[in-house]
Amino acid sequence: MMEKSLLKFTLLFFLSWIFLFSVSAQSRFPENKIYQDLLNQAKEEDKPMFLVIHNNGDQFLPFKTPISQTSIDLIHKKFITGEVELKRDDINHPLNKTFSLSSPIYLFTDKDGYPILRHNFPIKDDRALMQLIDSAHTIAQGETLGKLIAQYRKGIRNRLLLTKLLTQYQGLDLYTDQQVLSDYFAQLTIQELNNFETVIFLLGSGPIYNSKNYLLTHTNDKMVDSLYATLPAPQRKKINNRIIQQTFREALNKKDISLAQNIGYFAYNTWESNYLRGESSRRFHPLEYTRLMRDSINYISMAKNYYDNSFYQIDPDSMARIDFVTSRHIKGSPLKTVLDSAEQAIFNQGADKRRQYYKDEQARNLNYGSEQILNFGKKNIQALFDAIRWQQKAIAQHPGNGRYHHTLAQLLYHVGFYAQAEFEQQQAIHHHKSNKELYRQMQAVLKQMQSRTL
Repeated sequence: MMEKSLLKFTLLFFLSWIFLFSVSAQSRFPENKIYQDLLNQAKEEDKPMFLVIHNNGDQFLPFKTPISQTSIDLIHKKFITGEVELKRDDINHPLNKTFSLSSPIYLFTDKDGYPILRHNFPIKDDRALMQLIDSAHTIAQGETLGKLIAQYRKGIRNRLLLTKLLTQYQGLDLYTDQQVLSDYFAQLTIQELNNFETVIFLLGSGPIYNSKNYLLTHTNDKMVDSLYATLPAPQRKKINNRIIQQTFREALNKKDISLAQNIGYFAYNTWESNYLRGESSRRFHPLEYTRLMRDSINYISMAKNYYDNSFYQIDPDSMARIDFVTSRHIKGSPLKTVLDSAEQAIFNQGADKRRQYYKDEQARNLNYGSEQILNFGKKNIQALFDAIRWQQKAIAQHPGNGRYHHTLAQLLYHVGFYAQAEFEQQQAIHHHKSNKELYRQMQAVLKQMQSRTL
């Protein structure tokens, strides 16, 4: 009897171990790996890649529901796979130089790392994943970006090839090779620069602001103005964003702050009558350039100006009203500051929900600014006190966010307010109870504060 009980216990233990191992394996899929190692492995094994790419600090699950072991085995069989965590400040990372990443993406590439298929939304389940794999396989049989670039490097410059290349850059939302765009321009006629569809295609390719390519798209300024006035807002926004991102990337590549300042003014003009959004955009790009270039002295001075004027001193309801007014009037029309009764009634609909959205936006930006002061100005007491003001407002706008309390705790610690810092860190611990990993991290920081070793 005792032997049967022992056998039953052993069997249950073994089955439990198998189950826990399976769950653990799934929770680690895909594994966090170094991009260059994945690329080397893909070339060595002559296999395409399936990558989950996101910025360092992003808190997300690669899949909404657990992926079955059958699907995992299939992916491992067909692809070199891994999760790549990018540092926002690593401007020379190959993936950061390939595209601007604002949210996590899923990327299928060939063995050389050239993108085949990019998916920008969370993958729901096995079925959605299998559909993406099938799509990637189908696309890989055709003229992929890698195959087109191989032809281009052999010296082929016919217009059809250049059109396909530029279409791939746009479709995959990659930074455009400006030489390819220049080669395309070289085959156009003056008459074609007066064609709406041609100019839309060229602008959508992301010419660098005020470059020769950009100026050629504006040969007929009146036509371009008319084009912008008639294009749907989402398409205008997409075109402008590609120009802004491409130009900012060029500023980083060339270490040219004047280019970052120029794109700030370009961004300002895209907002037209929304002067608050426009002014914020104008200030942001030079500020971000200075941050990425690690110019701490100039960054701290510019950051105070930016976060005070763009977020700290702005009332969320005022920003909501200005956004609403701008959205209700056509591009180029004067900005009304007073709403009529019908517009006011529309504005009042869902006011509470809208107000929280703007409060969250303000809190998120203020917290980010405070975190940067911790990175650049830990010894600058005045900057730390500025950041404390920002952080207190962030918490007031979005109470209960553990990350915000953690940031405030660090700021207070570095100005010597130890008791208050420990209190805020305890708040951070409390609000991170549901996340075991962050909970442990927050506790470790509190211990450092208590021992004055942070």
